[in-house]
Amino acid sequence: MAHRQRFSRALLPLIALLALGASADDTGADRLHSYLASVQGMQGSFRQQVIDSRGRVIEDASGVVAMQRPGRFRWDYQTPFRRVIVADGERVWLYEADLDQVTIRKLTSGIGDTPAALLTGRESVLERFKVERSWTEGELALVRLIPRSEESDFAGVTLGFKGSELRQLLFDDRLGQQTRIDLSSVGTNPTLSPDLFRFQPPPGADVIDDSEL
Repeated sequence: MAHRQRFSRALLPLIALLALGASADDTGADRLHSYLASVQGMQGSFRQQVIDSRGRVIEDASGVVAMQRPGRFRWDYQTPFRRVIVADGERVWLYEADLDQVTIRKLTSGIGDTPAALLTGRESVLERFKVERSWTEGELALVRLIPRSEESDFAGVTLGFKGSELRQLLFDDRLGQQTRIDLSSVGTNPTLSPDLFRFQPPPGADVIDDSEL
């Protein structure tokens, strides 16, 4: 159960990764600012890996993602287990099909000072983070950010941009684990139905509602 809970906690910070427009000679920090200033939504596919402190892959998941700012997103984990994370701007639903369980949280308490808060918010959200450095590595322009709050669950986030798209996100938690997200087939600013960001718990599912806490 503890292993499953760690994986579930890793889902929420990873719910809002987008492509963005930027010129080829921009730094990673410039591209992040461009994203926050211009991109309103996306759809795409993702692969998520959780890597332990010894470099071993302990979780490997994939699925599809859609987002519309501010605060609306949907992550459908298709393998190895079906999980769905949906936010409507106020609340977040986490549905774990193998447990037949739905957990509901307030959006603000569910994401806090996480990469999700960074990438779904307005440009002013950068006040919660410090740019540690920005550099290039192969085809990627990278920027590393660290949270200003010492109570944050993670130690740092690195975003990687290839050309005009955000292609990679790495974040390190305070237990020595790293989560890596690779994006593909990304479409920027698509027309998305509002119904995509509504979630109705399946009949008979166990519902844990923490949204009033």
